[in-house]
Amino acid sequence: MLGVKEFYFTGGEPFLHPHIVDILQESLKYGQTTVLSNGTLITEDISQTLAQVSRTSKHKLAFRVSLESFIEEENDQIRGEGAFKMAIRGIQSLTHAGFNPIITVADWSKYGKFTKETAEELQLLERSLNIPQLRLKKLPLVLLGRCAEFVRPYDEGERVTDQCFDNYPMDNLQCTTSRIVTSKGVFVCPILIDDPKAWMGRTLQESLNPYTMESPACYTCRTTGLTCKNEADDAKDAVRKSVNEFYAAAAIQPQKELCCPTSYNAADISHIPLEALNISYGCGSPVTQANIKSGENVLDLGSGGGIDCFIAAKMAGEQGQIIGVDMTDEMLRNANATREIVARNLGYNNVRFMKGFLEEIPVTDECVDLVTSNCVINLSAQKEKVFQEIFRVLKAGGRFVISDIVSDREVPVSMKQDKKLWGECISGAITEAEFFNITRKIGFYGLEIVNRYLYKEVDGFTFYSITARGHKFKKSKECVYTGQYAIYKGPFSNVSDDDGHTYPVGTPIEICIDTAWKLSNPPYEGMFILSGGMQSKDVKTACGPKCC
Repeated sequence: MLGVKEFYFTGGEPFLHPHIVDILQESLKYGQTTVLSNGTLITEDISQTLAQVSRTSKHKLAFRVSLESFIEEENDQIRGEGAFKMAIRGIQSLTHAGFNPIITVADWSKYGKFTKETAEELQLLERSLNIPQLRLKKLPLVLLGRCAEFVRPYDEGERVTDQCFDNYPMDNLQCTTSRIVTSKGVFVCPILIDDPKAWMGRTLQESLNPYTMESPACYTCRTTGLTCKNEADDAKDAVRKSVNEFYAAAAIQPQKELCCPTSYNAADISHIPLEALNISYGCGSPVTQANIKSGENVLDLGSGGGIDCFIAAKMAGEQGQIIGVDMTDEMLRNANATREIVARNLGYNNVRFMKGFLEEIPVTDECVDLVTSNCVINLSAQKEKVFQEIFRVLKAGGRFVISDIVSDREVPVSMKQDKKLWGECISGAITEAEFFNITRKIGFYGLEIVNRYLYKEVDGFTFYSITARGHKFKKSKECVYTGQYAIYKGPFSNVSDDDGHTYPVGTPIEICIDTAWKLSNPPYEGMFILSGGMQSKDVKTACGPKCC
């Protein structure tokens, strides 16, 4: 009724609550959920449990872990001895579970405190966390509580006035779009839960009146843009609008230098008219590396002029079904015009195109064998949501084969604000590590890089084209053992799978029926000798961190 879109849990420390997992699971039914934690109580078990909760939710679960400094001795001066090591273990537990937490660090430098921070110290933190791309956000100090004692309280002149908001977009202030709900009632923001003047009522409905911004903390929010909020939906919509306009123009006037040149086998495209090839924009050829079988159902995301759909149509044959999804009307018109020519050339029509978004794929659950996309996921501002949708529409055992652009490190804000670079697959690129962290977190297994090559360098940042493959598997609630064993055939001395099972070469390892199914199907098919009946056994055990 009140239009709540996002939920944030903070404290104190949210993980002190004995029912925090249940609370997060409930909030994820209604919207994106973010936990703001000091990390000290986050364990491997909790992280793995929350990863499972996240995989089954249609909304995103995110984490921010706060430090006072990324130098241990400085952090522990404020948080207490041992707090830094505990927080690091918490962050590592989250990353092991597939999350990519933002680490927030207080910026003390303005006040002459904790000035030892250097690039070398940051690299030490990265190595201790073993995170390929550290997501670090510096936050300005709010001179209340311990900070006021450690630095100084606010000066009398550090207050907001009416003039502070002349020609200022008020939605930039957190207090105009959010409230903090506590056991004592609703407050205007989490910074001011100890300030009686910031109490807004006992219910959200009562709290909708404007706040007079009497607190000196409002001065920090106004002058620094301090906020706990995630990226706004209107920013994501702006990206979508910009990309749509960019590719609408490219549908009318071919852009030969757009994205990467792709070479196709002449036999794969012999049935496709030249006009369609001229508006084919991509960074690889996922369909030609997807091993499409006759009769398979294939979904191509960001299908553009339709070339990958038309190649898949020939491979899947008359019994197969190919669906292309794109948001750009001009591209859809071109694709549908070409579809008629392709159908005549093939002698059958098994392709259809639909208007839709990557984040809201307009097809039913578990209806396709294969999802492909060619250099389009980087164009989305909600990549985790895209992969959640891919997981939803794939049948059990289905696969994705995706070509996309990745960066060697996080793309800076200056690039993300460049509309042209968005359209050219630069601004929206994530790192290779983040790509695989997201897909693993969603629940895909057997992840592999099929192809990888240098795309281009922009302002010192290096971008690569990769083609990646992953498979969908829906895990059972329990592991069921029926006396099945797996023997790894080599050539490595041992290998480990996505679930933490290790298989020394030539050694029988007992496995559950879920694992047996996975090892007998792609991408593991043929790597193991599977046998049953070596023991008469039917044991059920709850799945643990090392189980499938």
